[in-house]
Amino acid sequence: MSTRRSQPIGPEIAPSRGPLARRTRIIAVTHELIAELGIEGITMRDLAQRCGVAVATLYNQFGSREAIIAEALRGDFEGRYKPLSQRTSLLSPSDKVSERIGDAVRGMTGSLRDYTRSVMFFYFHHKPDSQLRSAIHDFVVSDFRAIVKEIESSGDLQPWVRPDVFADDLITQLYGLVMKWAQGHITDRRLRPRLMQAAAISFCGITRGASRESFERLAAASR
Repeated sequence: MSTRRSQPIGPEIAPSRGPLARRTRIIAVTHELIAELGIEGITMRDLAQRCGVAVATLYNQFGSREAIIAEALRGDFEGRYKPLSQRTSLLSPSDKVSERIGDAVRGMTGSLRDYTRSVMFFYFHHKPDSQLRSAIHDFVVSDFRAIVKEIESSGDLQPWVRPDVFADDLITQLYGLVMKWAQGHITDRRLRPRLMQAAAISFCGITRGASRESFERLAAASR
């Protein structure tokens, strides 16, 4: 977890030309500061200084500190998951889960390491603003809920399952494992198999038929 610094790392950036370009730059810088300072550590002064704009400009364009951070978080999750969803649209549900976890782990153990740690520490260690929690949690839940609904449409979902509740609980469980990794209790090498097996076992419990068989194979391969 990054610690709060008196000054943000990095050079001040000259203001972008035009409202849209400036907004895009502010969101990009916010993403950088989440990794450097943590969500709680970001101030409007930090952000304004890094972007080369007045603090008043930030308030005028976004309304609040939380709104800026929430937009940066949503942009990150949507920017990663929407292309992934399109790329994997023809795969089986178990392969979709495998691709999502594999892609997430590559980012978390690579360029998104500090960013992911900052997000997870905030998610579990603070009482998040509902707007920020929604940005961290809800888009990923909706992506996995779509996989559950696909299983339901094939007739392989157990009749007692509520897709929205299952997806919400699953993401909370997976985030808990990511938090253990962020704390150093799970190594980089073990993160992917731990997440994969947790997800596969959970899906085994709510599926039947061919879908259950495919998730059983995924669980066995992730030991």
